[in-house]
Amino acid sequence: MKLFAVLMMSVSFLFGFFGTMSPVFAQTVTLTLLDTTVSFADANPDTTPSIVGNPDPVRIRVNVTGNAGRNWRLTVLAAGDLSSSIPISNVTWTATGTGFVAGTMSRLVAQTAAQGVGNVNNRTGRFTFRLVNLWTYNTGIFSQTATFTLTAP
Repeated sequence: MKLFAVLMMSVSFLFGFFGTMSPVFAQTVTLTLLDTTVSFADANPDTTPSIVGNPDPVRIRVNVTGNAGRNWRLTVLAAGDLSSSIPISNVTWTATGTGFVAGTMSRLVAQTAAQGVGNVNNRTGRFTFRLVNLWTYNTGIFSQTATFTLTAP
């Protein structure tokens, strides 16, 4: 079976302010993807039922300022499936780092990848992406884009 899948990642930013404007401090969010492409190599599903993405780990850095006592959230949403035979939900991740959480890719609903309260400075999460490896996948080279969005509040 010849399979090579690539998950490309992009960044978007949203920030909100509700209430009286204050000229002293501005709320800012910064999201840095230190690794922007994940690839999954071809492997025998009988011996490798789950393919670990490369690089491992993928590093994502979050900065939120001017957000004292308010929530912030990092989500990820895929633009579609890897192919007609490979649903994006077959890509999962585990995460390490304060506030970062494990999840499953979706093309329909943004999935939480991290969350917290208040300001954070250079908080880095480390993600290990995995692809369920099945004989039913079509052969080929596939790619998809996933967008990480950092919001506060």
